[in-house]
Amino acid sequence: MACWLPIFSLVLSLLAAEHAVSSGKLPSYVSPCKRDSNDLNQCILNAWEALRPKMGGGIPKLRIPPLEPFLIPETSIDRRSDSLDVKATMTQLAITGVNSVVFSKLNVNLTDLSGSVSLAFSDLNVTTLYVMDSMLMKTIPMKGQGKFNGTINDVKVNMTGKAELSPKNQRGHSYLKLVEIKFKGFIGDARGRLVDNSTNPENSIFAETANMFFDNNRRDVLDVLTPFIEEFCEELVLGVVNQILSVIPFEEMLI
Repeated sequence: MACWLPIFSLVLSLLAAEHAVSSGKLPSYVSPCKRDSNDLNQCILNAWEALRPKMGGGIPKLRIPPLEPFLIPETSIDRRSDSLDVKATMTQLAITGVNSVVFSKLNVNLTDLSGSVSLAFSDLNVTTLYVMDSMLMKTIPMKGQGKFNGTINDVKVNMTGKAELSPKNQRGHSYLKLVEIKFKGFIGDARGRLVDNSTNPENSIFAETANMFFDNNRRDVLDVLTPFIEEFCEELVLGVVNQILSVIPFEEMLI
């Protein structure tokens, strides 16, 4: 799930920085990119690296929230497949390790408003409260409420996306809208534990059974979970990024 966080951060930091350029409020540690740059992709990567030291604690001036940890108050998942039924609500979700993301193979095409990028994380630590009624591999029930602690290792994500530009409004402004985004991810390994704190003793047995099954079948479980995580990330990124794009005119993004 954490795969969307660096994309959100990169887009937000770049768009906010460019907006600051047009407003004469550009911080000294941000180098703006020019749309006619000979190497726009490298310029964007350089802009991220310039912001990275500030990103852990957030940059209020640019409306960028802290990334260490990155906090999500509440989110829900409702997905079904042949191998997994997931219905869960997570609250107080905290992820650390996001700011260590490594970007590579960035390719931005301003002509057709498309782009792609590869991301890599060494370790992501996740904690969350959960309420869940799910079924793993059609045989392992995961029900109840409690707390999850886990570590995700060697995460790699390839992302592609495409945007559209709206007609200019009465003020002469047009806006980008992200219309398509695809994630292809790989999780090298993960360890975690569900700790049920509901009043139903049966749910504690479900949690321990799920923990044991995951410990003994990590690779198979991760392969089943990955498509769900990819779909979840795609929907989340579309919603979050388009909220940002809807308030920043395209004309102010690049100098």
